[in-house]
Amino acid sequence: MARAGYAARQKATVRFEILDIDLLHCHEEIRSELLETLIEEIKDDGYIKKPLLVADKAYVILDGHHRYEALRRLGCRRAPCYVIDYFSDAVDLGLWPTAIEKGVQKQDVVERGRAGLLYTPKTTRHTVRVPLPDVFTDLEDLM
Repeated sequence: MARAGYAARQKATVRFEILDIDLLHCHEEIRSELLETLIEEIKDDGYIKKPLLVADKAYVILDGHHRYEALRRLGCRRAPCYVIDYFSDAVDLGLWPTAIEKGVQKQDVVERGRAGLLYTPKTTRHTVRVPLPDVFTDLEDLM
């Protein structure tokens, strides 16, 4: 039970889902040189091993913008995702040292992602306090 004056910590729920790629919203731009390398790697492997991290309800991508775009360009209609309660204590939002924008809050990430107003690459840095193991997903299952 929470002590008086202290809010009870939310226990994050994380679930693995294969989502329709059209549901997802980016909040950051990508770097084309990284994208080309990743596309070739996924094509050669025939699978993707690390699911995207997505905010539940809003479907904003928190981690995996390059993986998302690689799957999209490879013609995939679905993407493997870990869906998490973004506003829980299990997800911390930080900024990369090179970030141009300062003072970014979780609500800003959701609003800009939903509106398509993208931050520059590597602005936000999300840290998750729950284990997110790799899930090897065949490309054929995503078409």
